Amino acid sequence: MKPKYFLLGFVFFNILILSTVVQAENNSKYSLGIQKDMEITLDVKVFDKDGLKDIFDDGWSEVIPEGADEVGNRYRIKVLKVDKDAEIDLGLLGEYDAYCIEANVWEWIKGEFAEDPTDEEKEIVWFKDPEDINDAYGVVGGYAFDIEMPFVPISVVKFLDRIDEWKEDRQEEWKTKDNMVIHDSIFNDENFVEIYTYDENNGFLTGYKIKNEKGVIIYEYGLSLSIPGYEIPIILGIAGLTIIGLIYIIKKKL
Repeated sequence: MKPKYFLLGFVFFNILILSTVVQAENNSKYSLGIQKDMEITLDVKVFDKDGLKDIFDDGWSEVIPEGADEVGNRYRIKVLKVDKDAEIDLGLLGEYDAYCIEANVWEWIKGEFAEDPTDEEKEIVWFKDPEDINDAYGVVGGYAFDIEMPFVPISVVKFLDRIDEWKEDRQEEWKTKDNMVIHDSIFNDENFVEIYTYDENNGFLTGYKIKNEKGVIIYEYGLSLSIPGYEIPIILGIAGLTIIGLIYIIKKKL
């Protein structure tokens, strides 16, 4: 959460989390790419504390996820159930069609994940249609990214492009490029850029980075190179292709 928008983001985030999830008729132009048993693991790839402090001073810890303050720290989410016909009830702000996923979540940690998740059967809901985001934020004001979108429906590129709350003023500019959301901003007279990346096939937020005004990455997390349950097959597959290639080269020389 960014310091400048902390209050608005905190209020809206809690409204969203505490909202009632009920059944609704499915009439969206977008679909849910996330499926049951889908799993992703993220890890911190760059953590430059001095670089973060240069921009955000002592508030740097509010900019990044709690616990994601060391290279190698990891986060894991495993989808247990999906609801394609849910609804977000925001009280006076209205009711909106939504997608809901129920997942086990392992919060950011160093080393191996525990057998039991940090947050079990957590419900995560998000708007089904970008026009509803525009409508909701039109009531409360602010930017559509005062809170982080944990996932978006697909087509990801089309969905992001239709959010018209990417506003521009003297200090802020939100824009989309392909499957990325790019935020150019300034804090304490220091320019910085945030980049959010979404998987085009399933819509998960799979990457986030902060660049300073020189274009240097001072913070980044993204998909882990280690895919649980796939390490051995991948290694064997690469080894097999290598052996086949060597045999082909030897036979050709003979």
